[in-house]
Amino acid sequence: MNVAVAHQIGSARGGLSILSAMEIRDDEFFAAFGRTINELVVGHRRHLEINRENSNSPSKVNLRWLEATSMVAGPKTRWVDGTPEYSLHICGLRKLFPQARFVHVFRDVDAVVCSMVNFHRATGIQLVANEEDAYKYWLRTVRGCLKAEEAHGPHVVYRLRYTALVENPESALRSLLDFVGEPYSAKCLEPLSQRINSSNVPPDFKCDDAATDPVIVEQARQLSASIEETPQPSEQSPAAADELEAEFEARVKHLTFR
Repeated sequence: MNVAVAHQIGSARGGLSILSAMEIRDDEFFAAFGRTINELVVGHRRHLEINRENSNSPSKVNLRWLEATSMVAGPKTRWVDGTPEYSLHICGLRKLFPQARFVHVFRDVDAVVCSMVNFHRATGIQLVANEEDAYKYWLRTVRGCLKAEEAHGPHVVYRLRYTALVENPESALRSLLDFVGEPYSAKCLEPLSQRINSSNVPPDFKCDDAATDPVIVEQARQLSASIEETPQPSEQSPAAADELEAEFEARVKHLTFR
């Protein structure tokens, strides 16, 4: 978003603005930033490994898995970022990384909410204020992913059901790797042999806060059930893509001229 704002400001005065005078279009501007970000991330991979090795905090990730992803195991040309908020910014991210692929990992809403409200047990960070906020957050991010599925199609956005990873991990991973164009290896299954409960959710914990708006809960559960029963669109929708683009441009203008 900030890149788009910068381009707006840098081209606002027509021929008197450097970007307009040099005919640097917004797609070129975005792509240049994206290439630089990619080079920084790939180029500084070793620093991440060193910091992991020197960290005093115990990792929840098996050492063998870290070794498999290290530079010693071979050069890395791709990277993954699982920040949930990206669900709301796929349109902008595609401008930065035109060749990027997006994976919508879908999980039952109640399981996600239980994890979110217990996040502080593992990290000391209060991820959401309360249960209702968790349901609202799930609705926002999942709706964002569904809109992106519709707008960009299955060649750009892939829906991966959490239940598929649990019940049939090999088939799920083969399909996912086909989507991103990477070869399958049986070693990919090793991380799934051990469940990592990052939020330390107690086994008997239930989402039943009386203060939570039941309308919000019902909306979230209905959408969750619908996604379980409905496959993602088989083709992209130009109309949905135009809608996302219009929303993006509206936010850019608001930030530029506020």
